[in-house]
Amino acid sequence: MTMGRSLFRKLLVSYLSVLLVGLGLLAVLINVTLQHFLFQQKEAALYRQADEVIARLQSKEDGPASSSFEKIDAEYRRTTNTKMDLLLPEDGSSLLQKNTKAAAKRLLRKSELKDPALLEQVFSGQRIHATGPFKKTDDQVLLSVGVPMMEDGRVVGALFLHMPVQEFQLKELTRLVLLVAIIIAFPAALVLYWISRKISQPLVRMNQAAARIGLGDFSERIPVSGRDEIGQLSATFNRMAGQLEALEAMRKELISNVSHELRTPLTSVRGFIQAILEGMVPAEQQRKYLDYAYQELYRLTGLLNTMLDLSAIESGRMSLQMIKIRWSSLVETVGDGFQLRMQEKGIAFRILEPEQDQARLTVQGDPERLKQVLFNLLDNALRHTPEGGRIEVQSRPAGDTVEVSVTDTGAGIPPAELPYIWERFYTGEASRLSRRERSGLGLTITKQLVERMGGSIEVTSEPGSGTTFTLRLPSG
Repeated sequence: MTMGRSLFRKLLVSYLSVLLVGLGLLAVLINVTLQHFLFQQKEAALYRQADEVIARLQSKEDGPASSSFEKIDAEYRRTTNTKMDLLLPEDGSSLLQKNTKAAAKRLLRKSELKDPALLEQVFSGQRIHATGPFKKTDDQVLLSVGVPMMEDGRVVGALFLHMPVQEFQLKELTRLVLLVAIIIAFPAALVLYWISRKISQPLVRMNQAAARIGLGDFSERIPVSGRDEIGQLSATFNRMAGQLEALEAMRKELISNVSHELRTPLTSVRGFIQAILEGMVPAEQQRKYLDYAYQELYRLTGLLNTMLDLSAIESGRMSLQMIKIRWSSLVETVGDGFQLRMQEKGIAFRILEPEQDQARLTVQGDPERLKQVLFNLLDNALRHTPEGGRIEVQSRPAGDTVEVSVTDTGAGIPPAELPYIWERFYTGEASRLSRRERSGLGLTITKQLVERMGGSIEVTSEPGSGTTFTLRLPSG
């Protein structure tokens, strides 16, 4: 559970950190954007007001320019909290200036400006805007716009309108943005909490299941939900658990089979020797019992060697000497070793040679291991073929392989048993031979060896008619 809580905590903290940083950056961006938009709107409003004021001053509908400026200034201060300043050229050439001498105290002089360059820009015919103190005596930040007053195509004055920035309520705007971010963050945090739990819970279950599997409970499975990576991992975990369960069952079966296979001959040998030592066997029969003990020990040695071969193959410790082999010679050599046993059972044994131009078939493989493969197949056919039956070995080319079939006329293999004949210690229930006559490892080793040499093997069988094992080996 410590791992689960740690993973869940890490996911949640990571997600919340990303969420808070993202919302913070978004809030700052929105705040800056809104403030910029607000400033633009205020600037546009001030420009419109400046144009209206200039139009009223030049129309003289409100009386002389001097009195109309004071009247308009008072009106805008009262209704929109907008301040205005009027500056005239210092050469006295302006008609407006000549009409406003009586109100000169209401007009601003260049020397009073915080930044005189602004006045020069307006007198040059530009419309400007600026943020900050406008006059040297101002103690607050102002948004100012400057508009030139034109008369007969020339600048006769500069009108400046100001609005305190504090009137924009920027702090309230920032608080509003933060409030919205917090409102969004709360449900988002709940969603991230749920996502973190959804991601971590399957991993927690896997950890718990892995711990139980480590204690030997291979039946443990975890539910699979979804087709995402977590779901795929869960399915893979279950497949792994199933394979481990199957391997554990095979291990137990292997131990049981090996114990049985080893115990049987050892028990027989011990019984024979004990009977001789206790004088229960007459002297003239002691040799017969010793022969029985020797046969059991010989069978036990063969079983152990077979198991060692299988272990070496499966672990990759068995090295193969892959060379080009004349196949017909190998078949004849192995077949000759079975001639006597075939004759004793009255079995017709035939090696079918290919056509004359195909007589020199060659394969690529380890000669000793190929002899072992063919020996196992012929031995299996001989044990399952009744007296008077027939066994055939036929070889033929098949593309870049050599196809070899070993056919017998035995009892055949039931279809239900065919998938299991390659398993360790599988001997079948229908066989008429005693389990003591075979180990159940021959076909397992045969299949492993053939595949290690780059070939394949398959079986077809008809109960009551016989069985055919077909080898496909790479041609040399």
